[in-house]
Amino acid sequence: MVDQPRYVMRKVNTIGLDVHPTDSAIVVYYEIDASIIGEDQREIVGDVNTCQKIIRIPALSNSSKIPALAEQIMHKCSYIRPDQRLQLEQLLLYLQQRNEGKSKDELDREATMARAQRHMLEDGSADIKASLRDVDDYLERLYDDGQQKLMGSKYILQLARNPDNLEELVQNEAFMQALSRIIREEGMRNPELQTNLLTVFYFFSSFSQFHEIISSYKIGATCLRVVEHEIKREALWRSDLAKRMKRVKAEKMTQEDYDKYADKIAENKFKQEQLLYVAFHLLLNLAENQDTEQKMVKKGIVERLVHMLDRHNHEFLVLMVTFLKRLSIHKENKDKMAELEVVPKLVRLIPHENATLETVTLRLLVNLSFDMRLRARMVEVGLLPKLSGLLQQEDQPNLASIIIVLYHISMDDKHKPLFAGTEVIPVVMRLMLTCPEDNVELEPVSLAINLAKDQKCAALMSDGKGLALLLKRALKTKDPLLLKLVRNLCSHPHSKDRLLDFIDPLAQHVHESADDPDMLVELLGILNSLDIPDFDYLQLVEEYTLLPLLQRLLTPGAAEDDLFLEAVIMVGTILTDPACAPQVAECGIASQLVGMLKDKQEDDEIVLQIVYVWNKLLYYSSTRAVVLSEPQAVLYLLDLMHDQNDIIRKVCNSALDIVAECDESWASEIRMRQFQVHNAGWIEAVFGTGDEPLPEGELYYDEEMHDDDFLRYQNVQDIDDVNYDENDEGDLFIDEEDEDRYNGGRSVPLPFDEDLPDDHPRGSDDHYDDGGLWD
Repeated sequence: MVDQPRYVMRKVNTIGLDVHPTDSAIVVYYEIDASIIGEDQREIVGDVNTCQKIIRIPALSNSSKIPALAEQIMHKCSYIRPDQRLQLEQLLLYLQQRNEGKSKDELDREATMARAQRHMLEDGSADIKASLRDVDDYLERLYDDGQQKLMGSKYILQLARNPDNLEELVQNEAFMQALSRIIREEGMRNPELQTNLLTVFYFFSSFSQFHEIISSYKIGATCLRVVEHEIKREALWRSDLAKRMKRVKAEKMTQEDYDKYADKIAENKFKQEQLLYVAFHLLLNLAENQDTEQKMVKKGIVERLVHMLDRHNHEFLVLMVTFLKRLSIHKENKDKMAELEVVPKLVRLIPHENATLETVTLRLLVNLSFDMRLRARMVEVGLLPKLSGLLQQEDQPNLASIIIVLYHISMDDKHKPLFAGTEVIPVVMRLMLTCPEDNVELEPVSLAINLAKDQKCAALMSDGKGLALLLKRALKTKDPLLLKLVRNLCSHPHSKDRLLDFIDPLAQHVHESADDPDMLVELLGILNSLDIPDFDYLQLVEEYTLLPLLQRLLTPGAAEDDLFLEAVIMVGTILTDPACAPQVAECGIASQLVGMLKDKQEDDEIVLQIVYVWNKLLYYSSTRAVVLSEPQAVLYLLDLMHDQNDIIRKVCNSALDIVAECDESWASEIRMRQFQVHNAGWIEAVFGTGDEPLPEGELYYDEEMHDDDFLRYQNVQDIDDVNYDENDEGDLFIDEEDEDRYNGGRSVPLPFDEDLPDDHPRGSDDHYDDGGLWD
C-alpha cells in the first residue's frame, strides 16, 4: 500500500512579553503548534511546544528614543504582534528607568554577570545531542580528567532535561551511585562539574515519586555541605577584597588591578549563585516531606537562607524568600528568623523593581506579621511608609497582602496613631466606598475598624462626608462590618453630633433587622453611642416601639450574649431621659434583669451594665419602687459588694446608697455590709494580703500592741464604738452591745441572726441563703 501524501502545518502564537530579570533584554514567549496533515486535510498527529526568544538591547540611556527602538525590534522579530506595540514600549521604558542612576562601570559589571549566568545555564548545551544508549559512555567520561569529565556531565545533564528519560535513569543504580559519589568527592574541586551533576538531581527532585530515591543517596545532606562550603568561599573573597582595597589606599596596588580582580570575583560569585540556586531549589523540592524539612531545619537551613538575603540577584532572592515563606509557618522557624533579624533584610526589598520578588516578600511578611514582636520590628525599620506608598499605585497586584500586613500592625494600639501620618486612610476609604456593593472586600474594612479606635485616625475618616457616606453604604448593603466601623467612629466625641441626621434610618433598620443578630448588634451599638445631652429619647422609643423589641431580646435564651449586652446598654441609654423611666418600669424589663443577673454572673460586662440600669431606675422616684419590689434585687447588690471588679463594686455601692436613703428596712443591713467590706479592706492593709485567716477568737489587733501603736491606727479606721481600758494593760475589748456588729472582731462577713422576725428582709430563708444566690 502506497503511503498517502502528508504535509506539515506550523503555527506560531505569541503568548506575551516580559523584561529579562538581570540583562538588558526583552523576552518573547510563544507557542509553536506543529501538525502533520493528510491528503484529506485531516490532522494525523500534532504537538505544541512553548518557546522563548531573548532580544538583547544595548544599555538604554535618557536620550534613547523608545518609539523608534520599538519599531526596530518589531521589524526584526516577527513574533511580536502589532497590537503588542504599546506593551513593548512600556517594557522598554521600564528598562530605561531601571538603568537610571547607575554608572557605566556598574552597567558593564551587571552585563558581565549576566553573561556569566547565561554561560552557566547554556554553555552550548543546546547543541549537545545525548542519547540513552550512550549513558555508560557518558558515565565513563566522569572518571577521566579535564574537559572530558565536564563534557560527560553535560551529556548527562542534557539527558535529564527530558522528563521521559528520568524513569530509566533513576532505575540505573550504578549510574545514580556514581553521580552521588562524584558530587561528594570531586565536586568541591570543580564547581562547574558540581553544578551540572546537582542540576541532574534537581530535575529528579521536580517529581515527588523520585524524592525517596534521592534521599537514599543523601543528596539533601550533600546540598547542605555545598552551601556551607560556598558561604566560606564567599567570606574568603570578601576578606581578600578588603585586603586589596587597603593596598590600593596604601598605593601598593593600582585601582585598575583591583577592578580587574573585583570583576573576576563578581563573575565567580555569579557562578556560585548558579550552584547555590540549584542546591537550594533541590532542597526546597525535597522539603515537601515534613520529616525531611525538619532535618534541614536542625542542620541550620534557616540561618543559611537568611544569610543569602544580602545578595542582589533577583531570581536567586525569589528562591530564598520563597523557601523562607514555606518554613515560616512553623513557630520555631519564625522565632529563629526573628533572632537572625530577618525583617530589616526583607524590608530592604520593599518596594522592588522585580514584581515576583516583591510579591513573595510581601507574602513572607504576612506570615511574620502574626508575631507581635516582628510587627513592632517592621514599624521600627520603616515598613509602614513603604506599604503606604505601594497602596497608592493603581492596579496594585499585591493589594491583599499589603492590607493584611497593615491590619496586623494596626492590632497594636501603640501603632494606630502612626497611620494618621500616612496615605493609608484615604486609600482604604476609597477602596471601601468604590468597591461593588455586592462584593465588599473584607481586608480594607477590617483595617479601618481597627484604625477607627484611634481618635486621630477616626477624625480623618469622619471628616467631610466620610462618616455619612460610610453609614449610607452600610445601611444600603446591610453589611455588619461597615456598621461596626461606623460604631467605632461614633465612639469618639467629634462624630456623635453627625449621627443626628441618621437617627430615623437607624431606628427603622433596627426593626427591619430584628431577625438578623449581626446587624442588630451593630445598629444598637450605634444608637447606644448617642449619649447626647437633652436628646429626646422618649420620642425615639415611642415612634419606633423600641421597648417591646428590647423586652424580647432580654428574654432568657432569646439572644446571644453580645446582643443581650447591647440590649441592656440600650436600656441604660434610654434611661438618661427621665421621661422614659416610667415606660421602662411598666414594661417589666427590671424584673427580667433580676432573673438574668444570676444566669450572666460570670460576665463582668453584663453584670456591670445590669447594675447600672438598676442604678438609673433607683435614681428616679417613679421607678424606684419597681426595683425595691423585687426582693432578690437588693440581695444581689449586697453580694456584689464583694465582687473582684472595682467598677462593679463602685456602681453597686452607689445603688445601695440610694436604697439606704429611701428604704429604712434595708438601711441597717446595707450599712453593716458596707462596714464589713471596709473592715476587711482595713485588715488586709494592716496585716497583709489576708491569705492566712486569723486564729479563732483573735481580734484584729496584735496582742502585744502598745498604747502608741493603738493611737496611731485611729487615723485608719473609725473606732468610736471601741472602748479602751487603761487598767487592762493595753488590751482592747468590745462592748456587749456592739458584739453583734463586730462579731468578735473577725474579718469574715457576719451570718444572719436566727432570732429576727420572718418579715425582716434578712430574717427569712425565702429572701436569702438557700445555699447561695450564685449557685
